[in-house]
Amino acid sequence: MTDSGGGVAPSDPPWLGGEHCFERGCDAVNAVSCTYVDRRQRPCPTSWCPAHQSIVDGLPYCRRHAGVLRAVGTAPDRLRSLPDLENRAPSLVNWVARDVDADVRALLQHYSSPGATVTDSPIQAAGHAANRIWSRHWKVLSHTGFDVRIALSVAENQDTLLLGYVEGTLVHTVEPPWIASRRRGEAFSEDQDRAAREAFRNDLIAALEGHLAFRYPDVPRRT
Repeated sequence: MTDSGGGVAPSDPPWLGGEHCFERGCDAVNAVSCTYVDRRQRPCPTSWCPAHQSIVDGLPYCRRHAGVLRAVGTAPDRLRSLPDLENRAPSLVNWVARDVDADVRALLQHYSSPGATVTDSPIQAAGHAANRIWSRHWKVLSHTGFDVRIALSVAENQDTLLLGYVEGTLVHTVEPPWIASRRRGEAFSEDQDRAAREAFRNDLIAALEGHLAFRYPDVPRRT
C-alpha cells in the first residue's frame, strides 16, 4: 500500500508481499520488505512474512528495527535521525531497561529516604552522529531533591556493550549473552538461554547495588 506521496502508508497487519522471508528456516514467499530507513536514507534490505514481521504504527519491520522504533519513538524529529541500519544501541538499552525496571526501582527505593519517589525518563540520546549514546535513567526524588540516580547506556560506536552507572560512576560493563553467543556462532537451548539471561540480569543488579552499598554503608543490603 502506498500513500498519496508515493511512500508506504500504514495498514492493519499482516502485510503480504511476494518476497522470500529472511527468518532462518522459514520457506514463506509472501514476505514484505522492512520499512526502516536510517539517517543516511538507507532502507533495510530484509523481508519478513506475516509470521515473522513486527508491526509498529501499522508498518512492517524486522525485529531489530521494530525494537529501534519502539525505543526511539516515531516523532518526526526522531525519525529523521534514526541510527544506522546495523546499529542496535537504542533497542538494546531500551529492552534491558524494561527487563530490569522493577529491580532498579526496588533497589532505589531501598537506598532512599522514607517517602521518596522513584521516577524514570524515556530513552534519550546524547552526542552527535555515530558517537551518540542512548540512555535510560531512574532517579529518586525526595524532599531534599534528587538523591540517587541510576542509568543504563549503549553507545552507537560500541553497540554490543551495556554500561551501568550509579550517580555518574561506571560500575558495570557487559556484553549481553544473547549477543555474545551469536557473535561466536553458538546456539543456546531454551534452558541455556534462560539461565544466561537470568545471570546477566542478576550480575547487573548486583553491580548497581554494590556501588550503592559502598556509598551508603549504614543501609543494610537487601536480602
